[in-house]
Amino acid sequence: MNVIDDFLFTEIMSDEKNGLEACRIILSCVLKREVKNINFTAQKTVPGVSEQSHGIRMDAYVTESSESSGEKIRVYDVEPDKKSSHKDGLPRRSRYYGDLIDTQLLETGTDYEKLPELVTIFILSYDPFGEDAMYYEAATIVKTHPQVSYNDGIRRIFLYINGKLPDDAGKEERSLQNLLKYISNSTAANVTDDYTRRLDGIVKITKSKKEVGIKYMKSWEREKELKEGGREEGRKEGREETLKEIQPKLDEATRRADSLQKELQDAKARIAELEKANNAV
Repeated sequence: MNVIDDFLFTEIMSDEKNGLEACRIILSCVLKREVKNINFTAQKTVPGVSEQSHGIRMDAYVTESSESSGEKIRVYDVEPDKKSSHKDGLPRRSRYYGDLIDTQLLETGTDYEKLPELVTIFILSYDPFGEDAMYYEAATIVKTHPQVSYNDGIRRIFLYINGKLPDDAGKEERSLQNLLKYISNSTAANVTDDYTRRLDGIVKITKSKKEVGIKYMKSWEREKELKEGGREEGRKEGREETLKEIQPKLDEATRRADSLQKELQDAKARIAELEKANNAV
């Protein structure tokens, strides 16, 4: 079990204390500053704007408040993802998540300026944009005048766990690389600094829980059954497909055999008639 795996990440987040600390570690490392005054909700669901609309479920939904006023100033959505099949739809998925989150953040009568900053962070086992980089950040710009500031309060960060550092990478970038390496492969060998040491402590606590081990074994058995069932279904479909392909050939062969059998019977009948005629002579 590694932190990037949905099972372990969910189990970490299901513990209020450890989940909060794990979010603090990840955010502080990614944002390059100490993140303190935060609250989080694991597996937060946001319904669609109508019964027919698609809702979302966020792995870790975090809010950051001003220490002086207590006002909500930032919202974070942290999403580990190992499914490379999501790659093509990732930008629009990020857009949709952000739009639905925004619908929850502004109360009636509140000025738009009060809308908190929204930061989505995807931690990915695949390269989302094919540049072999560890860190990508997308932002909204004025396309015709890129020098003009356009701050809509949205940051979209995509982290590729196997991506390369830039040549001029500093200590903070290397800390992020260490953290991503640990998230990808959560073993003692990858505990190399304070961030990974703190996160490793949380992982050990989570893995040591008896109920987590039981749940993991059950989920592993279910996954195994689904895979075996899928293989058997695939074999069945393959047999059916093969039969479907060869059936016309079997039918044609049967027709030819019936025709040959009839010709053979006719030939035997003619021979019998000839023999009868010869005997008469």
